[in-house]
Amino acid sequence: MVAERAGRFYLPELDVLRFFAFFAVFIFHLPEPFALKFFDQPGLLGTFGRAGAFGVDLFFALSGYLITGLLLRERERSGDINMPAFYARRTLRIWPLYYFSIGLAFLLTRLPESITSAPQFAHPLFLPMKPSAYFFMALFLFNFNFESSLMTNPLPFMGLLWTISVEEQFYLFWPWVVRYVPRKRIVVIPILMIAVACIVRATLTFNLLRLVWSFTFSRLDPIAVGILIALLPAFNPRPALRLLMVMIGIASWGFAAGWCGLPYQNDTLLISMGFPAVALGSGAFVLATIGASGLRRDTALLRGLSYLGKISYGLYVYSAITYFATAIVVFKLLMPAASVSVMTFSIYVLLALVFNLGAAAASYRWLETPFLKLKERFTRIPSRTI
Repeated sequence: MVAERAGRFYLPELDVLRFFAFFAVFIFHLPEPFALKFFDQPGLLGTFGRAGAFGVDLFFALSGYLITGLLLRERERSGDINMPAFYARRTLRIWPLYYFSIGLAFLLTRLPESITSAPQFAHPLFLPMKPSAYFFMALFLFNFNFESSLMTNPLPFMGLLWTISVEEQFYLFWPWVVRYVPRKRIVVIPILMIAVACIVRATLTFNLLRLVWSFTFSRLDPIAVGILIALLPAFNPRPALRLLMVMIGIASWGFAAGWCGLPYQNDTLLISMGFPAVALGSGAFVLATIGASGLRRDTALLRGLSYLGKISYGLYVYSAITYFATAIVVFKLLMPAASVSVMTFSIYVLLALVFNLGAAAASYRWLETPFLKLKERFTRIPSRTI
């Protein structure tokens, strides 16, 4: 299912898809006045805004696909999977930025309210988090810590880091499956993962709104879909089929956000229909992108999008910091008396993207790259160059 170049397992077109996933999440997580005015409402605009939440499912599907592909190639080439090397690679990729962002968030929440508040917002933007939240973050169990993390209202600062916990939990067990289960039988595991997620979502009867959204065992389907894609034989669909898969992805996400009301939904039936649709749509986007020659052309636009995908981890992690910091700059310094309007919305989004890009680019260059170079020492199947 993968086109390899010079022995590398790297598909530059997926970097473009990564940026799409980040941008969807970025739009969804806009601060409350914007979300309430533009997205938290019926109609096409509200559906579009809510569907942005599914960018995390697209990240999950990409992780399932890429991690499985790398592990299978290592086992096929060497006859085994070097587990210490795998965990060293994941640690060097995830941990430095993750823990740095937590430390930075802690410092920002210690700023006085006179700095972190603005007239347009009902509460200080850098809300302090409970000590237990930092504890569960440090252990990558943030998505299980409901009281201190996802069950509070409003959500705590950096609440989006729950997805990193899900990813790390996936990395903990999946390499062992690929190492010991024959390739022909691996397909059973993602099917079971989908079944488990459906059963868990259908049987949870308390506070479905947040529990289902962050609970690992109810969020397995997009990861499983990515795994299934990695197990498919190689194929290169025609552009018409790729377009059809894009339309399936849009329709699936639109159904989940518009008809089922995800992610703001606590009805068991609608949740049971919506989440599989999101996973299906995420898989359709991945299938439509893999091997797309149009996304591999050497143009300035695609090089730029590919770079943004390369730094998408930083874009995602820093997004909460940058859009809150931008809100302070715009509504406290530049336009303190401005109301929430289309104009202020546009200015805010543009500046937040610029600040976010600057933070992620600087982080990639000076924080992440030294660890990525060290990560190369543990590489068994070459992928993207630094």
